[in-house]
Amino acid sequence: MLVSENGVCTECRRSPVLQSTDGVFPLFSYRLWNVDVLCRWKLHEERQLSSFFAEKIAVRLAEVLRNFPDAVIVPVPPRPGKIQREGWDQIQELSEFLEFEYDFPVMRILKRNSSAEQKKLDRTGRLAAVGKSYSLQPGIFAVPDTVCLLDDVVTTGSTLESCAVALKTGGAKTVFAVTLFSVDS
Repeated sequence: MLVSENGVCTECRRSPVLQSTDGVFPLFSYRLWNVDVLCRWKLHEERQLSSFFAEKIAVRLAEVLRNFPDAVIVPVPPRPGKIQREGWDQIQELSEFLEFEYDFPVMRILKRNSSAEQKKLDRTGRLAAVGKSYSLQPGIFAVPDTVCLLDDVVTTGSTLESCAVALKTGGAKTVFAVTLFSVDS
C-alpha cells in the first residue's frame, strides 16, 4: 500500500469507483484462511473473534490516525432488518470495542437506505448503488471534518464510496476507511 505524505492511501486512487473516498487501509487480504475466519465470525457468530479483530483494527487505527488526529470512526451501518434476522451486527460490535476498550471516538451517523445484500449484487449492481445506498441519519446536521469509515470487507469499494458521498455531502472534508479484509481484484 502506498501512503502519501498526508497519510492518504494513493493505491485506492487507481480505482475508478473511489472518487470521494480518500483512502482505504485494509488489514488482511480476503483469501486462504482469512475467508474461513470471516465466515466463522459473521455467519457462524463466533463472537469471541470480535475482540481479536478489534485489537487488530485498533493497532491499524493508531497507525493511520497519527496522520488524522481529529478523525472520528463511523461504522458502516447494516442493511435494514439485519439485526432482527441475524441477531447481531458485527461492525457495531467492533465499534463498541473500539469505543469502550480502546477509547476511539465513534459516531453512528450513517443510515443504510437499501435492504439489498451487496454480496448478492454483481459489479454493475454495486456501482449503480453508489451515492444512493447510504445517507446521514435524520437529525444529523454536522459531520466531522475527518471521518474514518469502519467495515469488514472492501470488494469493489462501492459501499465505502456511497458512505463517503453521504458524508462529504454532509460536510466532511476527508473520508477514508479501515477494513478487516480487501478482496484482491
